[in-house]
Amino acid sequence: MSVLASCSSVKLLLNGGERQVKHHLRPEEPGPYVLIFAFDGVGYNQLMEALNSGKAPAMAAMLGAPEGGGLYEHAYSVPNTVAILPSTTIAAWSAIFTGAPTAWNSVSGNEWFAREEMRFYAPAPVSVSEMDDNRAMITDGLVGKQLKSPTLFQQAGVKSAVSLNAIYRGADYFTTIDPLSMVELYTEFIAKGGGETAPGKADIYEKMDQDSVPKLLESIAQHGVPKIQVVYFPGIDLYTHVADDPLAMEVGYLETVTDPLVAQVLAAYKDYGILDQTYVMIIADHGHTPVLRDPEHALGADPADGPAAVVKAAGFRPRKFVLTPSASEQDYQAAFAYQGAIAYVYLADRSTCRDPGTTCDWKLPPRYKQDVLPVARAFYNSNKTGKPVPRMKGTLDLIFARVPTPPGKNTNEFEIFDGHRLVPIWEYLMRHPRPDLIQLDRRMRWLSAGPWGDRSGDILLLTKSGLNRPIQDRYYFSGPYHSWHGSASAQDSYVPLIVARENYSGAKLKQMADKAMAPELPSQLSLVPIVLELLASPEPPSAPAAPPVSSGAVPSTTPAAKSQ
Repeated sequence: MSVLASCSSVKLLLNGGERQVKHHLRPEEPGPYVLIFAFDGVGYNQLMEALNSGKAPAMAAMLGAPEGGGLYEHAYSVPNTVAILPSTTIAAWSAIFTGAPTAWNSVSGNEWFAREEMRFYAPAPVSVSEMDDNRAMITDGLVGKQLKSPTLFQQAGVKSAVSLNAIYRGADYFTTIDPLSMVELYTEFIAKGGGETAPGKADIYEKMDQDSVPKLLESIAQHGVPKIQVVYFPGIDLYTHVADDPLAMEVGYLETVTDPLVAQVLAAYKDYGILDQTYVMIIADHGHTPVLRDPEHALGADPADGPAAVVKAAGFRPRKFVLTPSASEQDYQAAFAYQGAIAYVYLADRSTCRDPGTTCDWKLPPRYKQDVLPVARAFYNSNKTGKPVPRMKGTLDLIFARVPTPPGKNTNEFEIFDGHRLVPIWEYLMRHPRPDLIQLDRRMRWLSAGPWGDRSGDILLLTKSGLNRPIQDRYYFSGPYHSWHGSASAQDSYVPLIVARENYSGAKLKQMADKAMAPELPSQLSLVPIVLELLASPEPPSAPAAPPVSSGAVPSTTPAAKSQ
């Protein structure tokens, strides 16, 4: 790290605010501009409920009157937009802001195990409590450094800025609140779990979202409006995890917290005289499914009596649930990474480390018959009969595995283990239709088949989840919370993808979005091609030029100047 970058990181860590993340800033350019509101944890239905309630006037006015079929007077809401799998925060935003499937961008979850490094990453810890990677995500671009695919900001090659979101590699500016406070907030969230937030009180999560907007507006006032601005609100997701009535209270949060913040940003763009040159987008990473907050349903709550117990019964030494095991704890033969409704199980070739105290050669894949199949059978039997681990009985929906791939080769797709053999997902679904598991074959292929598909493990466990099941039949891998996500259910999987512009019709915006997405079905991977299409589209002849902004000066038309 350069001295300049190091000083910037220290300043960011202590004070929050803005960090210049490109050494050579791009020049200011005229419109069109793209303003992306990134809502963490907002399912499609919850956003629509807020928009239709009459209590989210800023977002409703931005779209205009509904015209049916996803069309609005000045917006297009892309129908049936699906999240990647697992439908969880870090993996989803990585896919959203690269446009690349998980097996190609390499960031597979909130936490993952990189076997060739023998290194566990946890930018959003679930199975571990240490916050080192969370801190590095905020202050040192940890997630961006792990991405193997170029980000939207690198692909677009225009002046870009990101507020709070972990994917900011290639942007010119990254703005945040005090990172130390953010890490403390995440630490408290993980330590306390659900049940600590009083009904209707958004508390510290609300403050995090609210404090972020002045920081990004100050950056715009000083450096001018970027061609791409990402406005990320993580508080929605954190609040919904701990809310007693998750879905209803998420809608309330959108109405009372998020909508006024959206209004502030839109007002700033209007004061700059460029709102009519700006495409405004809304996208989310996943929805939320209510679950029971107790150790019976939180399968990761006790490492000694859950998935780790299954692999131990199958003859493997499980990795300790810590970020970095001590020197005497490096002889593990199996590792886990939790993603809510999904868990990854990574297996070693046990022939390289038979004796306790011997470190496995994790650069080698496991053996299919001697390593993968015994563990797959142990999970299948525990789920069916409670043997060898009673705790796991009736908790899993499907167990996925695959034939391991030699190093340097694209990984094989996951298949479904039926108790006897691996069955291709498409074949299994023909025999056992599962319309509740949205586009399962396609999304599992995104996750597992590619140069970095090994990041999702050798075995993948999918819990029983989804609103189609009674809440007492829903399970998840983590400590206890009131809601979780990560599954292939409709509630977790369908997310908003909206493009709006005040002087364009919904039909025109639909035409532009459809052109960018063709021939693919809509998904989170659609955002990058849509943004690139919007930026390349010619402006109407009558569009005025953006007012110049001198470095360090606040234009007289900005909200900051008006309030003085």
